[in-house]
Amino acid sequence: HTEIWDKYWKRIPVYDTILDILRKIMNVQLRRYLVKRIPVSGATLEPGGGSAFVSAMLAEEGYATSAMDYASIPLKIAQEQLKSKATLIQGDLFNMPFVDESFDLTFNNSTMEHFKNPLDGLKEMTRVTKNGSYVFVGVPFTYGPLSIYKLKKSSFKDAWDGTTYDRKGLKKLFTDAGLEVV
Repeated sequence: HTEIWDKYWKRIPVYDTILDILRKIMNVQLRRYLVKRIPVSGATLEPGGGSAFVSAMLAEEGYATSAMDYASIPLKIAQEQLKSKATLIQGDLFNMPFVDESFDLTFNNSTMEHFKNPLDGLKEMTRVTKNGSYVFVGVPFTYGPLSIYKLKKSSFKDAWDGTTYDRKGLKKLFTDAGLEVV
């Protein structure tokens, strides 16, 4: 049922001006961080990445990049507005259409906090990531700037609908998924 997320991505503007600036800064920083963990000929996957802004940047740099989202609207934004060179796939993060150990890096940002069962999603991301490679998940830190969404009454669906994480909770999530935290 992609209607909820398609409705979210049709909103104009997608984010408040201040949060949009923050998102762009964070995505540039995330790209810098991820590039250090991708082999030169590496393949990446961004499942649940919405318009896949980071994947678009990585594809511009020549990486073999795939981006997947459940909803169609953000993928259209990636294609039409971002002119993304990433391979864009509509699919389910909890049941990805890839064989085991397909990617050198699997990542998403501001995604997992929206799921009731983030562990299942993280396990699926782990499944499609090559052994010894990296899985990266960016989530709102309990005491970080994105936690203000909890207080914002006019956010998507009129209330915060996600989980914030502290270091202990995030480490447990990764450990439970069979990952080593580095």
